[in-house]
Amino acid sequence: MVYLILSALFFALNNILWKWIVAVHLPLQVIVKRSIITSLIGVVVLIFNYDNLLFYNTIQQFAFVNLTCIIGALGLVFMVYGIKQSSLNMFIHYSLFGVIVTASYLYFIENIIPKNYAIGILFLFLGFFVFLRNKRHDTKKNSVSNHRYLFIMSMCFSATGIMQWYNLKTYDVVFLAVHQELTVLIISAFLLCFLKQSPINFFKLDYTTLMALLVFAAVITGMYGLKTTNPFIASIVSLTSSIFTMILAVYVLKERFRWSYIISLFMVIFGAWLLG
Repeated sequence: MVYLILSALFFALNNILWKWIVAVHLPLQVIVKRSIITSLIGVVVLIFNYDNLLFYNTIQQFAFVNLTCIIGALGLVFMVYGIKQSSLNMFIHYSLFGVIVTASYLYFIENIIPKNYAIGILFLFLGFFVFLRNKRHDTKKNSVSNHRYLFIMSMCFSATGIMQWYNLKTYDVVFLAVHQELTVLIISAFLLCFLKQSPINFFKLDYTTLMALLVFAAVITGMYGLKTTNPFIASIVSLTSSIFTMILAVYVLKERFRWSYIISLFMVIFGAWLLG
């Protein structure tokens, strides 16, 4: 559980840095530079952790692990494009929406029955409805594409969390973390070339370096926590990341504070708590 809380804190700090950096650079430029750094860190850690490595035994395992990483990488791309054009409050609510997918999968497929499933889902939907209803009064309008980006992001991250849970039963945490970051690098670099965008100077010191360190720490601690629990417990504990992010967004990014956002957020958190 401690690992999951640490991961939530690291991701909250990372969310703030994302908002800062994508205000200056294009999303794919940031993803490529960040993933280069995290991949290098991961490879170094992997070299000193080689005794615990286990590579693919079958083609099916190879396909499943790579599909997991591809879905996670796409979720990151959609997240950065969504967060660039919207508020962190909107990002937080869509992140919490993914709890519904995780809880429903474990309930119907794995027979891991969350408590108060129906009423918990109801509060999640009500909180999300209240948030979207109050977004109508914002001076900063969000296009349909922003909602689409963040919705796809939440679905991708939920699917990745569930699939990595299965992978962690066979593979080492560091191996999966490095695999994920290398996949992010390959996909983002391909998209950067395809869209003919220039990369950021790798040797220029900026917040991307700090972000990479936070992300690598968040991924490692998150996977250790996921390995010892399940995707739903991990989703519930990750709610603390949303609270940290909202507080930081108000005080650091000076985002507008609305009590309606707090009410809708706690309705969603209460719904997720009921499910737990």
